[in-house]
Amino acid sequence: MRDGGEKKDASYLLETARLALRRQRAEDAIALQALAANPAIAPNLCSTIPPGDGAAMVIVERRTTRPIGAATHGPTGLGTGLEVALWIGEPFWERGYGTEAAQALVDYAFADPEVGVLWCSSRVTNPRGRRVIEKCGFQFRSSGMVRLPERGAFPIERFALDRRNWASLKSWGAGQAAPGVGDAPRETAA
Repeated sequence: MRDGGEKKDASYLLETARLALRRQRAEDAIALQALAANPAIAPNLCSTIPPGDGAAMVIVERRTTRPIGAATHGPTGLGTGLEVALWIGEPFWERGYGTEAAQALVDYAFADPEVGVLWCSSRVTNPRGRRVIEKCGFQFRSSGMVRLPERGAFPIERFALDRRNWASLKSWGAGQAAPGVGDAPRETAA
């Protein structure tokens, strides 16, 4: 049992106070396609992880179990390293879900001791995505053009988070949970 008597769902890979990430299932396709087709979402998707190389996950609200977005992590298509990527459907914006899911995904990736650096990309036209990336401790590294077969060429910004900085941010945020929140994710960067 978890806080409040909730049973932990064994299909979840990651859990936060309000969200869970699990492997995508066939029945998630329609909900995710509807959310991703939104003109506020579709133009901002820019993961460089080659199709089939990442660990595709659906982000669900734990309370309702409805899909609210998607996440992945895997080898970056722009060189060496591991990339994390996620998006949240527009009806679920302004709730802190992007940051909460991203922090859980980063912690999950760094659970592998072989991972020294995580990469994340954002389209230059996506200030909301950039803000989530920065709140998770990623630092700007470069900008440039990327060409993806299914989406053409577009400008992106690349961000990196190394293990040492991640560990520092995790220890800095330790013990700073909001009163009464229990195991809520902690903000790790200003």
